[in-house]
Amino acid sequence: MQPQTTLAQPPAGPASDPPIVLPCSNMADLIECAMRDTIELSILSRAMSPDMSRAFAELDLGNFADIRLRGSGARLLSSLSGKIEQLGWPRIAAEQILDDVWQAIAASADCHPDYMLRLEHVTDDACRKFHKDRTDIRLITTYCGRGSQWMDAASPDIAPPVHELAPFDMAAFQGKRRNKPQRILHRSPPLEPLDRSRLLLVLDIERPGWEVRSE
Repeated sequence: MQPQTTLAQPPAGPASDPPIVLPCSNMADLIECAMRDTIELSILSRAMSPDMSRAFAELDLGNFADIRLRGSGARLLSSLSGKIEQLGWPRIAAEQILDDVWQAIAASADCHPDYMLRLEHVTDDACRKFHKDRTDIRLITTYCGRGSQWMDAASPDIAPPVHELAPFDMAAFQGKRRNKPQRILHRSPPLEPLDRSRLLLVLDIERPGWEVRSE
């Protein structure tokens, strides 16, 4: 079964229940939805210009070393800016990554969270099982290659539909919550022999008082 790349109708429980997946129109809306306890997944669909798509498609990732950062918003942005500048990537691509992170931090700064960021070159299927992360809120976007996949584990279908995010879409996944059903699960797309590798941005937003939930 081929994964679906569009969200035609957000899955929901009974008619009186709110939807657990919401499409969003901008980054501020995405973060606001992600911080609602009832929303397990919010999605910002984005169409990039041909120049932007080409800049990322032509990146030479052969010698790229994954970037991993943690700290406050200001500290993280400063460190990320310096590391990306050293890469010598086309300005249009570098500025897109920095702007994505800046917007996410600006939209969530009122909560005074701690952030954990990964900019990774993914070449294997290390994360191919559907799961929910032990984090508060996880933002994911793919700049090169196939987007992340997600499914509703509470689907009545024998084989729940697998949805695949488009490149550049930004998704905010809710992490584990105590005594709450784990409905929306995600994974890296299983890479086929002809698939391209992926350039993946992950930004965890850890609000004060949030605790890693037990299994």
